[in-house]
Amino acid sequence: MALSLLKPSPTHLFLLIALFYLGWSKFLTQGTDVYLIDYAQRLAIIVIGWAALKEACSPYIKPVPLPVLLFTILGAATIMTIDSLSADMPVRMVFDTLLYKDIGFPEIPNPTWVKLDLAFGLLLVAVSEELVFRKVWADWAAERGQTEYDLYAGSAVAFGLLHLPQGLADTAMACLWGVLLMWVYRRSASLPLAIAVHYLADIWYFA
Repeated sequence: MALSLLKPSPTHLFLLIALFYLGWSKFLTQGTDVYLIDYAQRLAIIVIGWAALKEACSPYIKPVPLPVLLFTILGAATIMTIDSLSADMPVRMVFDTLLYKDIGFPEIPNPTWVKLDLAFGLLLVAVSEELVFRKVWADWAAERGQTEYDLYAGSAVAFGLLHLPQGLADTAMACLWGVLLMWVYRRSASLPLAIAVHYLADIWYFA
């Protein structure tokens, strides 16, 4: 059983997503333990999905067509602009606390750990989420013969809802990112590009 988990097929999608959503339990812990649990959770997801990750990144990193790269930059800039302009709007604050008070990661007191989290922690975020919500989800959708609409809508909503603890408005923004990142992955056929876009966006958000 353990060996088979290291060779994921599209049918492993639900297991991997379940691990993501079970990760919400980390917010029940106190202090910076939430970071350690998050790292462990994402490492487990990457290990389970290692074969799919290796397949997506082999045998080489594919060149990206210039139009795809330009649209990727434009799309990311547009979402970031929308996010920035709406960040302090009262209506957004209402939506982000409509269900419950915003749940987030506590501040890290150690400056060295902050740097490691930005470098290593956010890389784990980008790799694990792109692996599951783009690569494995797209493989599963292809196996089921899903339409493009179902592929984009389903993956974006599942990805967005993963951010529900941060509030409804942040969840909506994550859905937009989910659509863009799936487009990037599909049009470029490059999971490393989707990972890079995700990682750089998170650096922009959290640095």
